[in-house]
Amino acid sequence: MARGDYQRMQGGERCEECGSRHWYSEDALRYCRNGHRLEGYAPHEAGEDEYGTTGKVHKKKKEKRQRAAVKLEGAAGRELYLECLQIILRKQIWWLIKERGLPAELEEIVRAFWGLRVRDLPATDDDFPGGDSTFGASDADAKNGELSDGPVDTSRLWRPQKGKRVNLPMLIDTLALCYLGCCTLRLPISTATFCRWAQSEDLEFLIAINGLPKNVRDRLPATYHHSLQIRDHIAPGYLQSAVQELAISFNANYEVKLPPLNHIPLLLDLMRDLTLPVEIFLSVKCMAQILEADFCYPTRDKQRVLSIDDPEVLLLALVVVSTKLLHPLDGVSRRPVTHDDPRVMQIDWKQWEAVRTKQAEASRGLERGEEYTIQARAAVAMDNKADIYKWIEFFEKMLKQDGPSSKIPEVANRMFKGSPKQPDVEASQETRGGQRDQDALAVERYQTLNSTMKFIEPEQPVEAVDKKGNAQQFERDYCPVWRTEDDLPEAAKMFYKEAAKTAAIPLRTLINAAAQVERRLELWCVQRERTRRMEGTQYETS
Repeated sequence: MARGDYQRMQGGERCEECGSRHWYSEDALRYCRNGHRLEGYAPHEAGEDEYGTTGKVHKKKKEKRQRAAVKLEGAAGRELYLECLQIILRKQIWWLIKERGLPAELEEIVRAFWGLRVRDLPATDDDFPGGDSTFGASDADAKNGELSDGPVDTSRLWRPQKGKRVNLPMLIDTLALCYLGCCTLRLPISTATFCRWAQSEDLEFLIAINGLPKNVRDRLPATYHHSLQIRDHIAPGYLQSAVQELAISFNANYEVKLPPLNHIPLLLDLMRDLTLPVEIFLSVKCMAQILEADFCYPTRDKQRVLSIDDPEVLLLALVVVSTKLLHPLDGVSRRPVTHDDPRVMQIDWKQWEAVRTKQAEASRGLERGEEYTIQARAAVAMDNKADIYKWIEFFEKMLKQDGPSSKIPEVANRMFKGSPKQPDVEASQETRGGQRDQDALAVERYQTLNSTMKFIEPEQPVEAVDKKGNAQQFERDYCPVWRTEDDLPEAAKMFYKEAAKTAAIPLRTLINAAAQVERRLELWCVQRERTRRMEGTQYETS
């Protein structure tokens, strides 16, 4: 190409040295108009009419960098964390009112409780007396699921104190505040019911963090992000411990005392769930009067908090002790004295266990909220298609996350993309007779219980004396006290475990509470006998 035959560069290209946009070719090399050699020119064979064309130039598109969200720190991070809890709490209240039909007043009451809970929290880092904050005074104890006996300390105070850490609310406190709102309205709803709602994910809790806006999760500090993550289930006693902690703290900080528990409907629900005869109801009422139980949550005035200071645990302990007295669990025959004695009808505990186990397996299959109990090997061996779908869907909800804060590898998230869905699990369960109404199931259990109960012929006690002339005591005259799980006979262990599971508390808590009730009954009996003797002595003297 002659020097005078210049071609114009395409696509906005220029010479890097002089900026010229024209070029010419010489000796298979390319030069700009001012003679600067242009790099990147490769000669090729072509027709004369094709000279001067450079072809299309494709530029690689730059990938847009995704800016990582800045994690908030200090007071801003704490404020965002509290806002996250408030969002979750509002969703829970909405579900309770709209889906469960609870009174609309519940929203105002829970809002007032929440306002008191965060009222005295410091606004800035300088206002933190201990220089730090923690997630609740009894966080460790609550996660262990123990309603442990112990003294009441000043850590339940939320106001800033010199040298003390400031206690921030936890995720479990959202459930506890909703429950306290129900207690204030005296609604007969137990903590175990709240646990079942949350465990089945009807009430938002286990994966509540996934329901928060993505930009909020990305800006939340790692510490608070971790505090909003719950395992695949609620540990027994975790919610009860949080409720008791809040009840005592509200009293310590603002002198708020909750009304007594509406225990009569709760007692009937316990008896129905455990399939116990009506005589237990009368026995529990008598014991409650003897112990002067008010079924109120403890206040700061108590020097030491026991297991039975939780009103729901006390109610369950009374049910267990009454059952233990009227229907022995240790295999020792304690015959009634008259036909009016409620012990004339006895529960066959082996039949009781067999009926409950058989009907539970046949009627419900894999119950919602219990998917976490199925291990991988057991899941492979399941032959019920509806249960398999429920198990898969549960772990899909628990594991699937998004965003940079997700700790789940992408390969795990891809496992659930396009996973098979059961179009109508509930319909298939009803077809095979698996989903039954709880009331109908209770009626069926009671019918079976009545057919298996044994009639015991009354028998007058045989009086016997030892060599010293004292009344001889037999094994049937004693009521055994069991203080550990190893002490429980086979039937007692089965019944205690079923009762603890029904109330969503640890077995150890129930054993301690039952022993405490029995100790108080023993002291009452001793005091009554002492009073009788004193009255008899005064009568003889007069």
